[in-house]
Amino acid sequence: MQQVAPIGVFDSGYGGLTVLKELIKQLPQYDYLYLGDNARAPYGTRSFDTVYHYTLDAVKWFFARGCHLVILACNTASAKALRTIQQNDLPQLAPIKEC
Repeated sequence: MQQVAPIGVFDSGYGGLTVLKELIKQLPQYDYLYLGDNARAPYGTRSFDTVYHYTLDAVKWFFARGCHLVILACNTASAKALRTIQQNDLPQLAPIKEC
């Protein structure tokens, strides 16, 4: 039986725990890793570059732990960094493998 990779959930603090709680409720068959970066919260007042680098660090942290899916439960990270990470970094971090 193949082990399913955990799902990563990221927030800059504790608010993402509500997202995690709902994920567990709706998809209990999966394992989850949660990373709350409350040491550097709040993200809302930070520059694009800072939020981008913090968020990219978190995504790399999840990938290093075997996550194939990372959910950004942080509004600021989603608004400021998600698209750039998807377009510029994800192809190198998790290249699509041909079957």
